[in-house]
Amino acid sequence: MLMAVAANAADNPTIESLRSSAFAMPKAEAVVPSAPAPVAVEQPVQVPQDLVYKFNQLKNDMWRLESDTTWLRSDIDRLEGEARRIQQGSHNAFFSNDLRNMARNLNSWSNDAQRLAFDLKRLLPLAVKDKKLNDLARDIEWDVRDLDNRFQFDVQNSAQRLEWTVRSIDSNLVGYDAQWQASDISRYARDIQQKTRDMRWDAQDLVRKTQP
Repeated sequence: MLMAVAANAADNPTIESLRSSAFAMPKAEAVVPSAPAPVAVEQPVQVPQDLVYKFNQLKNDMWRLESDTTWLRSDIDRLEGEARRIQQGSHNAFFSNDLRNMARNLNSWSNDAQRLAFDLKRLLPLAVKDKKLNDLARDIEWDVRDLDNRFQFDVQNSAQRLEWTVRSIDSNLVGYDAQWQASDISRYARDIQQKTRDMRWDAQDLVRKTQP
């Protein structure tokens, strides 16, 4: 009798049993979120003070060379104008000496440009990404660009015209060594321009290497 009742209950479930089974939730293990990985904080590069000094020293030396040659084209053009006056019959006892002084100055600036080009190349493998270094590199690149433009488009052409003019004048009128001095002026101007051209590429590379 009891077994028949149990079978009948199984075949005809009550509303309470249906309701309880509908809301029965399967047991699940609680999921514990894993701790996030620590974020790596990039430490700023410590720039050695001696490297900042080298950048700053090169900037100052480059600015000095740029400033010293600001009026160079005008000075060379003045010498060419004096040579033309001599060609037309004027007399200037100091003309040969003026040429000699100009050649000496250009030789000195050529040596300075050679030294600065070497210093600039030495900075390239030492460069690191840093705002202060990048600001200094941009100042260097600015002065080098001005120097290169000046010698490429102004000084070199003026020096060549001076040489042609002096060579067209009798050496008895301008001095026995005037033609040699004028030739040296033209040669030094070309030499400096070659150096400023190379420095211009290196200065641009220095800006890229220090860009934060």
